[in-house]
Amino acid sequence: MADSVQVAVFEGGKLSVYAQGERSKEVVLALPLSRLLAKVVSIPAENRDDPVAYATPILQAMSPFPDEPLTVSCETVRETADSLVAIAAALPEGSADDIGEALDAEGVFPTRIDVIALGAIRSLWGEIAVGSVDARRIVLLKDPDCISLFVLDGDAPVAVRALSDSSDIKREVLLSLLEAEDFAGSKPVFEIVASEGIETAGLETFGKVRILASNGDAARGVAERSLEAGTLNALPDSWREMLEETRFKAKMRRGLCVAGGIWALIMLVLFGVPVVYGFMTDHQKNMSQEHSRKYRAVEEMRDKVRLVQKYSDHERGALEILKAVSDAMPDGIVELNSWNFKRDTGVRFSGEAEDAASVYEFKDALLACASMTYYEDDPDNVTTNTVFSDVLLTGPSASKGGRQKFDIDCRFGSEEEEN
Repeated sequence: MADSVQVAVFEGGKLSVYAQGERSKEVVLALPLSRLLAKVVSIPAENRDDPVAYATPILQAMSPFPDEPLTVSCETVRETADSLVAIAAALPEGSADDIGEALDAEGVFPTRIDVIALGAIRSLWGEIAVGSVDARRIVLLKDPDCISLFVLDGDAPVAVRALSDSSDIKREVLLSLLEAEDFAGSKPVFEIVASEGIETAGLETFGKVRILASNGDAARGVAERSLEAGTLNALPDSWREMLEETRFKAKMRRGLCVAGGIWALIMLVLFGVPVVYGFMTDHQKNMSQEHSRKYRAVEEMRDKVRLVQKYSDHERGALEILKAVSDAMPDGIVELNSWNFKRDTGVRFSGEAEDAASVYEFKDALLACASMTYYEDDPDNVTTNTVFSDVLLTGPSASKGGRQKFDIDCRFGSEEEEN
C-alpha cells in the first residue's frame, strides 16, 4: 500500500482501515460497486470540458432518490477525436446512513470515495491481461456485497454492472454484452475471467472461462489509484463540506492549543519567574545566614584561641617584664617608685637616678632589651625579639636633693607587627 495513503474498505456492513505507520483521521473510502451508481458514458467532444455536467442527468435518471442531488465524478478511460469514454459514479446519500455511522464509530473522515472492484482490477491486472491485449473480456470479481461485472475492450471498460449473489449470472452477462455492443460495437469475447467462488456454469457459451489464482489486494490498488490524477472521487458535496469543516476545526484546535501554550508560557514567565526568584533569594539568604553563623563560630573560636595563646605567652607576663626592666637598669643608684603594668599595652613606671646620664643609659637599655623563644622540637632554633617596640622618656628633671626624676612608658609591639 502507498505509504502516504490510508484506505478504509466498507464491505459486509463493516469498515476496515488499512494504515501504514501512524494512523490519521483522514482516509480514502473504498465502497462496493453495489453501493454506487456507476455507468460507462461516452461524452461528445463539445462536452469534454465539463464531463460531469453531461453525466449527471444520466446518473440522476438511474438514482432511486430522484429528488436528491448527486455529486457525480468522472474518470476518463479512453479519449478519441470525437468523444471521451469515462466511468461516471456517484454515491446516493439517502442510502449511505450505515456508511456514515461506521465512519463515525471508527473516528475517520473520507477524503475520496473509490470502488473496491477498480482497486482489485488494478492489483490483478497482470493476471487479467493475459494473451490478446485488445480483446474483449468479461471480468467477474466477487466481494461480500456483490459481484462486480466489467466488460473490457483492452484496458477500457465499456460496460459495468453490480450483481447480487442470487442473480442469474448468465442472463446478466448477456445483458452486459448487449450493452457493450450498443456502446462500442460488436466484438467477439476473448475470455471470461472470474475470481474464485463465482458460479461460472453456462458461461462457456460466451467464451472460454479462466479462474483467477487470487482475489488481489483491493486496498493497495485503491491507494495507488488515489495518488493518480483524474481517478474517481464520488465524495458527496455535503461530505466534502463536512471534511473542510472538520479540517478547519482541527486547525483551529491546533491554533488554540498553540495559543494556549504561548499564554501558559507567558503566565509562567509572569508569575513563575518572581516565585523562582523568591525561592532563589530565600536560598541565598539562607546560605548567607549559614555562612554568617559559621563565620561567627570560627571567629569566636579564633578569639578563644587567641585568648588562650595570650595568657599562655609568658614573654609578656608581669614577672618577665619586671625581670627585663631590672636587667636593663644601669649600674648606679636608680630607684623605681611607681609601677603600672598592662599586659596588652606595656608598662609605665617612674623613678629617680643619680644623674641624667644613667637615665638615658636606662632608656637605651630598655630599647635594646630582647627576649628569646626556644622551640621544643628544635632546641637549636631560637627566635630573638625586642621586648618593647617603643620606649618614651619623660625627663629627666632635677629634684630637691639633686636627683634626676623621670617617667618611662614602655610599649609592646602589636601581634601582627611581631608576626
